[in-house]
Amino acid sequence: MATPTVRAPRRSDAPAIYRICFETGFTPEQIAARRPTPELLGHVWAGPYLAFAPEWCRAVVDAQGVAGYLLAVPSTAAFERWAGAEWWPPLRADHPADSPDLSPADRDVAARFVAPPASPSALLGDYPAHLHIDFLDRLRGLGFARVLIDDLCTRLGAVEVPGVHLGVSPRNANAIGLYGHLGFAELERDEHTIWMGRRTAGA
Repeated sequence: MATPTVRAPRRSDAPAIYRICFETGFTPEQIAARRPTPELLGHVWAGPYLAFAPEWCRAVVDAQGVAGYLLAVPSTAAFERWAGAEWWPPLRADHPADSPDLSPADRDVAARFVAPPASPSALLGDYPAHLHIDFLDRLRGLGFARVLIDDLCTRLGAVEVPGVHLGVSPRNANAIGLYGHLGFAELERDEHTIWMGRRTAGA
């Protein structure tokens, strides 16, 4: 079996990246009960990164296609300003959160178009970049989280970005442990999210 490779994402990778976002974002039981539209979740957690800063993103590709990704931006503040002006307004227009046609899951996602995810502003001085990372099951345990995150931190450090952060659910003990092992420390938390940060190679 060929070894998976890491490369910059291509435009043609977007559907596969959206699909990974969907498959890892909902359990089979949630899909059956809440009827999510496959592409909507990707509009929140994948699409804006591919549109805003594809050069900072990476795809992991094996013989079956894209099996994982890292999506990142070097400036969260610039990304959130851009998304507020360019990305979220068309989605709000196309998917009104109060539409009776939306399934329960789609209504929750559409609410994020109205109130998009945002990082705590207090983090952005020392940790201005942020990332999302995800893999299909066949790629888990192969060490690609370290490969991707170490590479990102090196690239960020080279352009004098001092740190990167991410958000993780307080209920996801495995992810919290993994990120801790990869050099992230807890910075802040609320009811829904633990924010963790890592200094870059140039910090």
